[in-house]
Amino acid sequence: MNQKNITRIAIFFALILTACAAPTGEPTIAPTAGPDLALTVTAQAQALQALTQTALAPTSTPEPTFTSAPVFTATPSKVVVMASTDINCRSGPGEAYEIVGALKAGLQAEVIGKNSSANYWIIKNPNKPAETCWLWGEFATVIGDASSVQEVEAPPTAIPPVATGLVIDRVVVRFDASSGGLIAYLDVYYYDAEGDANLVDFQLISTSVQVTGNIKDVAITPSTKQKNGSVVTGQWACGSKQYDVAIGVVIHDQAGHASNVVGVNFSCNKN
Repeated sequence: MNQKNITRIAIFFALILTACAAPTGEPTIAPTAGPDLALTVTAQAQALQALTQTALAPTSTPEPTFTSAPVFTATPSKVVVMASTDINCRSGPGEAYEIVGALKAGLQAEVIGKNSSANYWIIKNPNKPAETCWLWGEFATVIGDASSVQEVEAPPTAIPPVATGLVIDRVVVRFDASSGGLIAYLDVYYYDAEGDANLVDFQLISTSVQVTGNIKDVAITPSTKQKNGSVVTGQWACGSKQYDVAIGVVIHDQAGHASNVVGVNFSCNKN
């Protein structure tokens, strides 16, 4: 082998050795799967699980506090009666007692007592609020609980007229339209111990609308029959209007005495 070939072979091997020893680029560091890496991954997983559980855990809500509502005790209301028609109010339960007032249709009065057996209510007198009177329950509607209203016995009837002189017992109103116009007749029942009553005085107190006319007094003839009771009748022509009437009745005798005054209320042309 000549010198030239040896030189070429030497250069060839030198190039090979240089290529093998030369660096090929940036060094790559392989991950080390050692114990430190495993612990780090486990710790991160546990932390993530704790955060997830905390986020999903239900938030505790405070229990509501309830305050008991105050208890109210109902105050007993008054018991009242309302009249469906005009009703006389008397000093006792029945026509044997004097008329001392009246309750107009649609109006109310406070109940003070009752007499269930006679169907009467003791009310505050609509004409004299400081006094009471007895109202027949047939045409009266009770409003309120009347179960606790006190039962009241009927008072004694008036002293016999023979002992007291001239007394009106009652006045009864009746209507008649047979003559073509409506007439209100007032039947006055009275007693006179002396038998000398001679005049029934009808006094027009008021009307709910303006009307013409008046009610006439009625002359009566003294008689011994008056001692046991008599009746005399006055009348009022109603006309065509609808209205209420209030009339006072008193009887006079020849000696100048006057009886008790009885008030009468009625309505014309009202159904």
